[in-house]
Amino acid sequence: MIENSENRGAERTDNITLLQVKDLQSGEIYEARMVNYSNSGIYFESDGVFEKGTPIYIGIQNSPYSISSRVFEYYKGEVIWRKNFKRSLFKYGYGIHFVSDSIKQDLDANDAKKSKNMRKHPRKPFCRTIRFDTHKGISDGTTKNISVSGVFIASDEKLEVGQTLKLNFPLKDGETVEGIGQVVWLNQEGFGIKFKKIK
Repeated sequence: MIENSENRGAERTDNITLLQVKDLQSGEIYEARMVNYSNSGIYFESDGVFEKGTPIYIGIQNSPYSISSRVFEYYKGEVIWRKNFKRSLFKYGYGIHFVSDSIKQDLDANDAKKSKNMRKHPRKPFCRTIRFDTHKGISDGTTKNISVSGVFIASDEKLEVGQTLKLNFPLKDGETVEGIGQVVWLNQEGFGIKFKKIK
């Protein structure tokens, strides 16, 4: 539990998970990472630029507000504040307050597939055995989907958000592609990687 050091009306709880954020004024959609939440709002980080007062829709997979697992939910919110980062995975951090007419839409696991269309960089199925190098040594995993900005890797390896990995992708022609990525979120199946460099 995060200490309520800013005299918030509600305490915030740590919960790192992937989000999709839609700017309702411009229609642009961005990937983001929730860091913590409360009953009245969330804090997330993103490369998207949202001004104070911007109305947004927030899509949350495995929402902490849901009583069921494997549920994708949308919430309507408003940007309360923004801070800039100089040394972070994302460029900005945002404080969001849910609006009073926020409509929660529950989707089952099959309908959650429709959420792929919300991404700024849509993901495509990509099933390959991949090797990644951590400070502990070389490990194997299986990619499940990929986009121009990142990849999801199914693995039992215990990693941490923010950790940097060296990646080695095998291609169909026997060639390999090397890259560097950073862990941006974790779940029970594996982890999401944001590409930092691809050779």
